[in-house]
Amino acid sequence: MRGVLPAALLLLCLAGCSTTPTTTPKYEAPPEVIEQPPQVTADEAVAESKEIDAKEAEVQAELDAQSADAPVADAQTSVTQAAAPAAGQLVPGAPPIATELAGQKPTVGPKAVPGAAVPAAAGPAGPERRFRPSTLSTEEIRKQQAAAGNPQDFEQWLDHTHDLIYTWGQQLVEATDHKFASKEKEMLPVPAAPFRLATMIETVNHSDGLRAEIDVDLDISLNLPNIEQRLNIFVTSTELDESPSMSGNDVPALRAGLRYEFSNNLDFDIGIRVDWPPVPFASLKWSREYAMTEKWSFYPLLKLFAETKESVGYASAATFDRWSGRTLLRSSTYTKWRADKGTNEWSQTFVLARASQLIVPDRYGSYIAANDIGIGWGIRVFGKDEGTFEGERATEYYEVGIFYRRPTKNRWLYLHFEPIVRWDKAYNWAADLGVRLGFDVLFWDLSRSR
Repeated sequence: MRGVLPAALLLLCLAGCSTTPTTTPKYEAPPEVIEQPPQVTADEAVAESKEIDAKEAEVQAELDAQSADAPVADAQTSVTQAAAPAAGQLVPGAPPIATELAGQKPTVGPKAVPGAAVPAAAGPAGPERRFRPSTLSTEEIRKQQAAAGNPQDFEQWLDHTHDLIYTWGQQLVEATDHKFASKEKEMLPVPAAPFRLATMIETVNHSDGLRAEIDVDLDISLNLPNIEQRLNIFVTSTELDESPSMSGNDVPALRAGLRYEFSNNLDFDIGIRVDWPPVPFASLKWSREYAMTEKWSFYPLLKLFAETKESVGYASAATFDRWSGRTLLRSSTYTKWRADKGTNEWSQTFVLARASQLIVPDRYGSYIAANDIGIGWGIRVFGKDEGTFEGERATEYYEVGIFYRRPTKNRWLYLHFEPIVRWDKAYNWAADLGVRLGFDVLFWDLSRSR
């Protein structure tokens, strides 16, 4: 990891100016959604590709037989009508990172739901329509990167550098899986391991001067099928309780451990927080998405956690989304209790946004902070109360922000801008102005192979 972070930071500085405007269609379709990369093996991806090729071959053979007797114009019309459903094309306007086939199974929430029905190709894509990066194995990623060739301009050079970092990470994942796997059985394809790096800088002008804070987020999830099918390794800077604090931390806590999936929506984590001495922790988390109606979605969260330094506790949350075209109305309620504090902490968020692309997060707090919006803008109202601790009232503040998020031309670097107004009890409820600037780098797929 020591070499990945500096290289990623250098790369995003060069790509930051590569933004281009996005043309808004007259028809207002619901937003596209970029899903967390599912854990699909190379064999499954190749089998699906062969099935599509076989269908195309059948259609072509049928057309060739008809072309002997039919006029050329009729044959061309038949090609257009017959080949379109078999080719599995994407929804028009899908971003380059959205490379899944139209016939692939949909997902619900951060994870795929086995046995889900295939959505109809006709009609506009709804908010539940999921798009995600290509599902490749580490071996396929190396082959595609080798076949990409040399970059021809500055933009391709940036994508090439991004792909080198991504490929290097996949090689480490595959080497780790093969090193500890049993040599007596045939090796399974190793799914690609996505990782994500985000930084948010916040400045607020309080009565005692300007305060600046920085929040650095890192998420890596490794699936090692030759060691244990349902056991993942993760590295994250997410808080153990997944609290939706809007302000940053000077020194983000880095956690690493093992994650065992009891079911599609129930995970058990055990690991350590980087500190001296190291701090062990464990948690049991349940979360999923419910599509209540065509326009309403519900995201619940229940989590039990324990840490040797911060005692035990629980967290729960409920997020409701209401879609009308590309307009999103969201309400998120979060509460937490810790035994060492003996008090409840709560927060409430309201979001009204215009979104044309969503990035489905792997952390619940992204819903509350509206960081799952990839392309869009909106208004966010946030309030937080940490209750009473040792006889004194803890942090309590409210804020209103207008946020704007969009990717650069490279499509793997997302920028965030948000001016805010905060009313903090510690500063006598004065209206203090501030701003947030941030970026989000996605190492989810090869850029130049799409």
